[in-house]
Order: sequence, then structure tokens, then C-alpha cells
Amino acid sequence: MERQREVTISYPLHRAYSRARARTVIWPHATLAVICTAVIIAAACFLYVWQGTRILALTAQRESMKQTITSIQEVNNWLSFQIGQAFSLERVSRIAREQLHMSEPTDVRYVHIASPTTKK
Repeated sequence: MERQREVTISYPLHRAYSRARARTVIWPHATLAVICTAVIIAAACFLYVWQGTRILALTAQRESMKQTITSIQEVNNWLSFQIGQAFSLERVSRIAREQLHMSEPTDVRYVHIASPTTKK
């Protein structure tokens, strides 16, 4: 028995078609890589700008809060001073003499209270 050989004839048109097909297959991969790289770079730039904007906004908010705290502390100090003056012995004594028409006691009497005895 004889073996028959199969001969494939390649035409120039087939080679051109293979080359064109090979280029079209490679071109979308390269395009996809370029697009992915551009998207990644754009995302990084967006993240950088967003972080910078957020940092500026938070810094402004912090400064505003510091000013608010400072003003509240000033009001607190002023109120503490007013409370101190309101409960001072001089003021209480003056109000008792002038508005309530009280006078200083002349005769002071002390009452002795015995301490309770403890049982053991």
C-alpha cells in the first residue's frame, strides 16, 4: 500500500489574511492595555485631587471649630468670674445690709451640740 501525501498549497492571499488577522488580534489587546492604563492613571489623579480637596475642607472645618472653642472658653471664663463674684462674701453681706436691711450681729450665742456616742 502506498501512502499518499497531502500537499497543502499556500496562496499569497492566505498569508496576507493570516497577517491581517494576527494584527487585528494584537491591536485590541494593545488598545485594551492603553485604555486600562489611562483609566488607572485618571483614577489616581482623581484620588489625589479629591484627597487634597478633602484635606483643605477638613482643615478649614478644624480652624472653625478652634475659633468656636476659643469663644466658648472665653464665655465660660467670664461666667466663672461672674459666679465667683455673685457668691463672694462681700457681695452677700452688702445685699443683706442694703436690700434686706439686716445688720451685723452684736450678741453671738453658740449652741453646744454633743456628738453622738458610738456603741461598740
